Amino acid sequence: MGASTFRGDHGAAAARVAAATKSVEADVARLSSHPSSAQLLDLAHDAALARREFVAAGEWAVAGQGEEGAEEEDVPRAETQVTEGATEMAGAMTALQGYVRAPSTAALSRYASKLAPARQQWDEGISQLWFLAHAAGAPTV
Repeated sequence: MGASTFRGDHGAAAARVAAATKSVEADVARLSSHPSSAQLLDLAHDAALARREFVAAGEWAVAGQGEEGAEEEDVPRAETQVTEGATEMAGAMTALQGYVRAPSTAALSRYASKLAPARQQWDEGISQLWFLAHAAGAPTV
């Protein structure tokens, strides 16, 4: 599967992932020091949606997976970054759901510490795939 094929097969889902992540980030940015039940309800809904999208993205097929030397090729490497980043982002959303159940600074910190490396991995992979597909507007998170 080439980068253009990946983009065609997963572009819409990747855009949903990016949009869901932006909704979660907006919810987190609006949190007060003592979040209201409405804030937590919005965050719970958006985090659950984002988690579902990331779990699905983590299951996307990777071209050449299991083939000798495939990991050295640009497309499979980028696809692997995307799927691994998606799985890690799902973990970050799970941590955020933990925050919703028991709001604390420590729980929010766990989310943030999981988010940063996962975001980097997703963004690097998805940007590389869009570059290889000669397309603009990679759906980064």
